[in-house]
Amino acid sequence: MGTYRDRFQIIADILEVVSKEARKTQIMYQANLSYHLLCRYLGEVTKTGLIVLQDKDRYVLSEKGKEYLDKHEEYSKRCRNLEKQRFSANDAKIRLEKLIPSQNKSGNHNRLSRVESFKNTVPKITKGVILAAGDGLRIKKITYGGFPKELLPVCSVPAIRFPIEALRSADVDDVIIVIAPRTKHGIVDGLQSGERLGVNFSYVVQERDEKSPVGMGPAILSARGTLLPDEGFIVACGDSILCNSTSNKPFDCLKPLIETHMKTNAIATTMVYPTTTDPTRFGVAKFRSFHEENDLVYGELESLVEKPSMKAARKLRFYGRNFIAVGYYVFKPKIFSYIEKTKPSAKNEVQITDAMALAMKHGEKVWAVVHGRKEGKEIVPYDYWDVGIPEDYVNANKRLSDMNLDKLMS
Repeated sequence: MGTYRDRFQIIADILEVVSKEARKTQIMYQANLSYHLLCRYLGEVTKTGLIVLQDKDRYVLSEKGKEYLDKHEEYSKRCRNLEKQRFSANDAKIRLEKLIPSQNKSGNHNRLSRVESFKNTVPKITKGVILAAGDGLRIKKITYGGFPKELLPVCSVPAIRFPIEALRSADVDDVIIVIAPRTKHGIVDGLQSGERLGVNFSYVVQERDEKSPVGMGPAILSARGTLLPDEGFIVACGDSILCNSTSNKPFDCLKPLIETHMKTNAIATTMVYPTTTDPTRFGVAKFRSFHEENDLVYGELESLVEKPSMKAARKLRFYGRNFIAVGYYVFKPKIFSYIEKTKPSAKNEVQITDAMALAMKHGEKVWAVVHGRKEGKEIVPYDYWDVGIPEDYVNANKRLSDMNLDKLMS
């Protein structure tokens, strides 16, 4: 059973706010609902007598509503216990598999058996986190700061639809969207519950003051309360587009990332893009070596450096290219402890690549999957755009204009 906000949870969130008396706008903000969803659920809970409208805009909780909250807490506790039991059972199965050596002496068949066994026993990654709380400073000449960059139209769809489609294609259907207070309503009103897109959305507002660190680290950390203690998850930047135009499913790019993470037992696995252009505004990865399976290129990382100088970036090259992090990661929940230990930069940023580098210093394994393929001694990149950069935004619109995006994302 998922931990996304189903109908029962949304009603409970409304009742929790109303338990202290509240007006409509307070309920909307504190329950993380769009105005459309708020009106829909307010009508339902008022009609069924869970809350009472005392004057024209002040709601209070009824006795029936208090009973609902008590029952919902019992329901939630049982769901959490079932979820923990499921993960414990999967862990136990993995340990049993390790104790039973294969009887088949054929090396290749033996390896395939272990892979199939692994696939059948390891819990799948079903929880995703989309980061959509950034300031969008570099793209302000297009947005004027009036709306979030994640809603910028790329051809016929908003930019955030691309990471949503990538997650959905990888069977990740339970998605937490991290948003900023000032951009909340645009994203929530637009995406709503996610039902029409085939996923379940819940929203986390990244609260911060002037002294709070910025960067991807704190944004990811803000989603911790919505995840189980032993639950792996995948992170996607809401303005990052991955595309493989050689495939009949060009936005189905994340399955290799998830599969690599599951079979390597890494604390983190990241998607990287091979480039010969200036990498100094990215996190740059250096491989120990490459592994190749069909068109897939991946490997364990030797180092990971956030925003290196050009001189340092040249030392990180592998096969004549730099490999930059493109905003897609799979993590074990242990990563949260390293984010908390990562010191902010001079600009008060806590970058997730710095947290991953810190984990590597403590003996943790970090792997990466290349968004591209190997042809002989050459690495051929697929397509990647960071919509938060004006040049990339323009190029993405040009490159994707020939694709029937509505059909590909239906």
